[in-house]
Amino acid sequence: MKTVAKHRARLMLSPKQLALVRSVLRIHAPRHRAYIFGSRVVRAAADRTRLKPHSDLDIALEGPPLKPHEVFALREAFSESELPMRVDAVLVKDLPQAWDIRAWPI
Repeated sequence: MKTVAKHRARLMLSPKQLALVRSVLRIHAPRHRAYIFGSRVVRAAADRTRLKPHSDLDIALEGPPLKPHEVFALREAFSESELPMRVDAVLVKDLPQAWDIRAWPI
């Protein structure tokens, strides 16, 4: 991941939503570092226009590859959670190196 921008960025999740995300990750991806990236990490007021009510939550996981049953369990847990948005999780190593990604470590 090229850029980790927590110190200058704002995370567009409520404290309750962030707690839910952390809880799911603690159970289903405990060996991974996790980062939120995409439209829910904003640096400037202009960035907030990218965030729509239906915007998904993008999470990058840094660590060993997940086994198929672990991927399924993680997706299922997010799907059944009280989060009001879809969650997409990818491995950091699968993100293009050329992307300048603003990420929030969680």
